[in-house]
Amino acid sequence: MRVRVLLVVLAVFLLPGCSLLDSVSNSLNYVEEATTYINDASQFAEQLPGLAEQAVTDPQAREQLKTELENMRTQIANFNQLEAPAIAQDIHQKLVEYNEKLMTAIDGYMAKINNGVFDIQALKDSQILQTVEQITQILNQLQNLG
Repeated sequence: MRVRVLLVVLAVFLLPGCSLLDSVSNSLNYVEEATTYINDASQFAEQLPGLAEQAVTDPQAREQLKTELENMRTQIANFNQLEAPAIAQDIHQKLVEYNEKLMTAIDGYMAKINNGVFDIQALKDSQILQTVEQITQILNQLQNLG
């Protein structure tokens, strides 16, 4: 009888601890996934101007540019579907808002590309680079959670 009572008492104290560990684990996983996404977006923005310049004269670069834009759209959609832990809800919401803005900018730039416009000014006008910069600025806030 005493053993059962002791086991019940231990279970009552240990089970909430498991929930806490799950919460910490979920938070760390989210921080890792979000950091990877932000780093990928930053790398995308770094290579985009050079690729856009090459696309003016090189058909292969045009195809690569389109592929990179489509890949970024996919990454945005996948990231937006992540379920953020409670501690990261505000940061995630900011990222989703920036992602929506980035998706709109990519769509607009893709429309120009599909209409044969391959110049660096079209990229600058698209707000893609500025929006990725805003996303990158969130990285410090995110790392403070980890």
